[in-house]
Amino acid sequence: MRPGPWLVLLLAGLLFWTPPTFPEAPPSPSLRALLPYPKAVRERLVALHLRNKASLRLLLGEGAARAYDRLLRLELSNQQAGKRSAFAEPQAALAAAERWVEAIGQARRGQRVNLQGLPIAPHHVLPHAREIRAAAGALRIPKGTLAAIVDNEQYGGDKALGLSRGVREAVDALAQDLAALQGQAPFSRTLGLAQMSWEDALRQEERLWRFGAWDPARPFPRTEAEARAALEDPYLNLLFTASRLRGYFNAIFGLSPEDARPLEDPWLHYLGPAWHNYPLRAQNLETWEDSFHGFFKGLLYEVVLEGHWHLEGQTLIPLRVYGPGAETPSSAYPPCLLP
Repeated sequence: MRPGPWLVLLLAGLLFWTPPTFPEAPPSPSLRALLPYPKAVRERLVALHLRNKASLRLLLGEGAARAYDRLLRLELSNQQAGKRSAFAEPQAALAAAERWVEAIGQARRGQRVNLQGLPIAPHHVLPHAREIRAAAGALRIPKGTLAAIVDNEQYGGDKALGLSRGVREAVDALAQDLAALQGQAPFSRTLGLAQMSWEDALRQEERLWRFGAWDPARPFPRTEAEARAALEDPYLNLLFTASRLRGYFNAIFGLSPEDARPLEDPWLHYLGPAWHNYPLRAQNLETWEDSFHGFFKGLLYEVVLEGHWHLEGQTLIPLRVYGPGAETPSSAYPPCLLP
């Protein structure tokens, strides 16, 4: 018996109102499938990865362990697919991760932190620890993420025996003079600790007011010359950078521009340095030196910036601070009281 027209219409209506379904994403390859080595070597590397992951879980919690696992699988997948990756082969990536986890463990236990062989520049970060904590706190993002960006930018500036830094600083000074005299400069777009562009700085006003992060007694910069002058102030450079990051994080997590909840996911330690350094690569989930090492720098600085440290060569030495205010949390520093 053929169905009547009413039944056909009913079925068509049900199909029309049923929400569409999408196929689930294929499962990521197993770790072993990403390790093109003989069985004995492969099992040793799997054990190393699981040991790193377990250590981070004990040191920093489940979120950090999951983020580490995600980063390593991403790095190994990129190597296998021929995409941009931080290392040429898996063994080097896992060895670097092990070295970072070792340093994070030493910091977490309040021991001397051996930084030998790690691409890190704490001598540029630690003098600005207070400003980093305040700027990150004002935009409610992890302080380690902001510190990792500063480290990446300043570590890069230290390369080539200081040549790149010297050239950049000379160009910045010339550009500042031109901007003051002519209103604009044809080069040198980024400045300061986090290498923030003056154009992006001018776009942060609405968000900074929304978060209550801008000192109302201070005029907001309106011109290139004013933006360049503001970005020479370490705290303002970090504040503009944190605001730009917050806008990116809200967008990528599907939050409204007005959403001001604290963001604490350790995966931000990959997303922040990656996007700040090279947005197109970050969008393509590539891994390279600044994004791979930036993730571990974020985890390390999240611990280090909770305390007080002295840098001696390639070793961070914990300091005990006594007296009034020694245990004052970073949130106690209102942005408007900073220089």
